Amino acid sequence: MSIKQLKRLTLGGQASRRDEILMALQALGCMHLIPLSQDDADANHAIAMQQPTDASEALAWLSRVERRRRPVKDKDLVDVDELVAQILENKRHIRQQQDKRDLLKERLQLLRPWGEFELPDISTINNLRFWFYLLPLKKLSAMADIDLPWQEVHRDQKNAYVVIVSESEPDPALLPVDRSHIGGSSLSKVEEYLEIAEQHLEDLIAEREALTRWIYPLSQSLAASQDKAELLLASSGVQDEGEFFLIQGWMPADAQDAVIELADVYGSAVLFEDPKDDDQPPTLLENSELTGGGAEAMGFFQTPNYRAWDPGNLVFYSFSLFFAMIMNDAMYSAILGLIILFFREKFDASEEGKRLKNMGLFMSGLGIFWGVLAGSYFGITPSEGSFWDFFHIIDMNDYNAMMRLSVFIGVMHLIIANVMTAYINRTHKRAFAPLGWAALMFGGMLVWFGVTGAVWSWFGKGLGGLLMLGGAGLVCVYSSDRPINSRKDMALRVLDGAKAIYNITSAFGDILSYMRLFALGLSGASLAMTFNSLAGQVVEAQPVSGVLFGGLILLLGHILNFALCVMSGVVHGMRLNVIEFVNWGLSDEGYPFKAFRKKED
Repeated sequence: MSIKQLKRLTLGGQASRRDEILMALQALGCMHLIPLSQDDADANHAIAMQQPTDASEALAWLSRVERRRRPVKDKDLVDVDELVAQILENKRHIRQQQDKRDLLKERLQLLRPWGEFELPDISTINNLRFWFYLLPLKKLSAMADIDLPWQEVHRDQKNAYVVIVSESEPDPALLPVDRSHIGGSSLSKVEEYLEIAEQHLEDLIAEREALTRWIYPLSQSLAASQDKAELLLASSGVQDEGEFFLIQGWMPADAQDAVIELADVYGSAVLFEDPKDDDQPPTLLENSELTGGGAEAMGFFQTPNYRAWDPGNLVFYSFSLFFAMIMNDAMYSAILGLIILFFREKFDASEEGKRLKNMGLFMSGLGIFWGVLAGSYFGITPSEGSFWDFFHIIDMNDYNAMMRLSVFIGVMHLIIANVMTAYINRTHKRAFAPLGWAALMFGGMLVWFGVTGAVWSWFGKGLGGLLMLGGAGLVCVYSSDRPINSRKDMALRVLDGAKAIYNITSAFGDILSYMRLFALGLSGASLAMTFNSLAGQVVEAQPVSGVLFGGLILLLGHILNFALCVMSGVVHGMRLNVIEFVNWGLSDEGYPFKAFRKKED
């Protein structure tokens, strides 16, 4: 996985064949356009962006359906405008029916405590009406002040059900509660209306499912609209020179032969140029399906500069390792893998989803491996001498060892970032500065290891000290490109070096950030053991009912802990890659390559 080499393409063709050439370039789909006439492009941008909103709404409505019918591939079998109107009509009817059903459910909930009864016609009872009130028992004494006829028709442990007879609604100030709006229909009638509403809603949902067979023709119609819009923008960005026109853009170097072939067909002239130093080409990543998930995850936050390097492969492995250390449980990681496999069809619906699925499965596998080494299975440690205890070689309670491991991982992660930065700048003297930082970090780690006894004291302090001094020297000398033509320039160059070496505090803080790997992993394991202990205590206290409550504690506790571990692994694992790592490995941010490509099949 790498950043593909690009070339600047300038194509000149006959003005009379401009639309043909642009459509051919769109079908080829390998060009990131550079507008040569920005004013025309801006003028037509609003027109091009006016996409058919009704069709987009209709497609979104059908796309959310889980169960779909066999798709129709022939686009000529349906009138898209009539189809869109039918889909939106279905959406409106479903929303209306859902509102009606919800209103009936609310009415049924209010009416059910009053039981089954029929209200008489008011003309038969001298135009009197019944007003219903639900009073808490402690407020029932307020009825003593009511002069109107009333009757308590029912009472439960909390409330009294009171009916007042009056031609008009009693003054709300007379009673401590609002009246119950139960409507004029009986309980059985409301239940009947609700059943009819549910059946009608089922019919509408079935109609929505039947309409899903037209998703493909509808999506193709939208794709055709988008193609026309992009074609309009591309046409607006060309440079008109009378009888011929010019179009310019970036293209992958390996597509040069295809462009030459297209130019021969349309009698056009092409010019290929390598990017100049002051150019800012887009970034086109060449991702593999196996490890491309690292680039997809990184792409949420930052796109590397064209002249930088693609950290996608490294992020794939480093993020997986960080996630495994934070998860710190073999069974939690196995459950995550099963969840990913359960939703694999949704992941496989797109290339990006396939890459993220592979990354998730690798994270799960690495998490199982780490959990076995850490001896954690739902927070339970294997008994001494058992089969699984043989693989238990990581002691999370050995704080000193885990701190050294976290720092070692952090230092090596940042060293890789600095070494890659030096490699990208290998033709310039400034490449020595990141090498100096790499030596400074590694030397500082060796010195610490020597002091704590992790390595021989003479080795750690001696070699580590030399690496720190050498690295600091490289940082001071090569962090600045200021030319030295006078004593003043020399003094300023020294100040630049001192300013650069001051970043050692930032390096120290970034390395300590990797301590979160140990801290979060330990906290997740501790929380799992706590839930296990609580469940055990409940079972011991109540041997019969305690089994139920202990099981609930285990289930809910481990679900909560699993969710917290997953969130911590994603957030903090990605943070170490996006903030600490990128701070040392990627200096400038780029922008993605957007191909002028035909979307309609």
